[in-house]
Amino acid sequence: GFNDLNIHQNIPLFDGFDDEMRFYFVHGYHFVCQNPQNLVASVYYGYDYPAVVQSQNIIGAQFHPEKSHRFGMKLLKNFVEKY
Repeated sequence: GFNDLNIHQNIPLFDGFDDEMRFYFVHGYHFVCQNPQNLVASVYYGYDYPAVVQSQNIIGAQFHPEKSHRFGMKLLKNFVEKY
């Protein structure tokens, strides 16, 4: 379902968002971020877990931007324009 992101690093991917950023998560599993410096955003679903990570020019997201309505469209637009 839809969950709010907790931003840890403000990167260009999140430019132009209001305080609310809700993205659609499908899976019942998640990855573990071994390097805390790579953690960009997390989500709380019973406990905090990584939602967005970045290492150099590689960005990974746990959610589905294409299913995340206007939030996902904005995120994809930022990705195309800023990266």
